[in-house]
Amino acid sequence: MIILKLSLIAALAAAAADGLPPALSTSAIVPTIVAIAPNPHGYGRFADGGPDANWYVGFNNAWIVKLPPAPAGDFERAFIGAKLGRAKTRPVPGKPWLREMIAGKVYAGISPSPSWSSEQSFFLAETRDIPAEADPQARVDGVGGGEWFWAEVPLAQVSFSAPNYLIVWSPTSYFTKASSAPVLAAADIDEPGGETRAWLNRSIQGVPPRAKDASLETPLNTLAPAIAIKLVPPGPDEPAVSIADLSVARTGKHVLVRFSAAGEDVAEAWVEASRDQLEWQRVSLLLRRPPFLFSLPVEKAPAPGTFLRGAARDISGAVGISEPYMIPYEPR
Repeated sequence: MIILKLSLIAALAAAAADGLPPALSTSAIVPTIVAIAPNPHGYGRFADGGPDANWYVGFNNAWIVKLPPAPAGDFERAFIGAKLGRAKTRPVPGKPWLREMIAGKVYAGISPSPSWSSEQSFFLAETRDIPAEADPQARVDGVGGGEWFWAEVPLAQVSFSAPNYLIVWSPTSYFTKASSAPVLAAADIDEPGGETRAWLNRSIQGVPPRAKDASLETPLNTLAPAIAIKLVPPGPDEPAVSIADLSVARTGKHVLVRFSAAGEDVAEAWVEASRDQLEWQRVSLLLRRPPFLFSLPVEKAPAPGTFLRGAARDISGAVGISEPYMIPYEPR
């Protein structure tokens, strides 16, 4: 089986007299990351823990970066993404010893100018999939460091001849402060003092700026927001990710679903359900590392006659799925 290898080639967006220089050249067979920082793993500020410095993604808080033109190459798919973490929880009403995730969504946009229409805006993540912030006084499920989330966009929306402006914000009206909203990661800028390539906009109201003249409010010259473009070349003829050994069992108050995902650079896995095998819906959280063992509460588990299947995605966006499994009916 042919497997795509990943090479994270971050395009340096250093200042130049004519604006932004071209991004680094790309390989013909591996994805390319275009970002301000030279290494996607270098975005270690704020989303992983410690002081958040008010770097929340909010209804009133949008983060903007100016990235260079995408490098020339044979690309088939494009994604925009951000590294997010520290989603917030709160006590369950009537059961304060339990915590529930504060529900909300994060969106991202891409445009050749610092203004974004609805066609240039894309759903990026919901808080149930973002690593949660720890609470020193309570147990919180899903705590972890920040993770990269990606939304596929039409390749035609990525500029290969002019700068690309990316934005991250939330349409969730409750996300107006760091105590309730998820946090965006950041990296130190290697050479501060050059051309400004990142901004904070605190004048939005749940939608990105529609007019470019007023969108770039507060310049960020020492820290780079973790926002990037990922470009993917044509994939192999054979599936890059394969799913096998799907098993479903009931144990106590949970339904356990387990499977193996074979491939290189498998980034995340999940469980899907369907009544007719035509429309599938994710019914589990995302897992980013093996073992891929999912615990579905019985009260939320699919009913008898429902089909389940395992799915996994590699870092290039290729998805593999398992053969379906039908939940049997209880004997009468």
